[in-house]
Amino acid sequence: MGAENEDKKDNTVELIAALVAGDRWLSADSCAVFLGGIARRTFLEKIACRPDFPAPSRILGTTKLWKKSEVDQWAERQKVNRAA
Repeated sequence: MGAENEDKKDNTVELIAALVAGDRWLSADSCAVFLGGIARRTFLEKIACRPDFPAPSRILGTTKLWKKSEVDQWAERQKVNRAA
């Protein structure tokens, strides 16, 4: 089994554990709406790729999901940084 398969297995286990724990997950479309109603493409090209934005978990191939709690924390940090 290659490293890529191990990474996918780890992501799947992480996702299942989070779902059982009650974490909510956001798709790219949901993140775009949550972050102010921006376009999905804008979210993916200008925000999701930033090194300070939470990394997504990949499931079922190319589908990306972000933990809502992590996106919340990131958004709060952005508000604090703008206020400073």
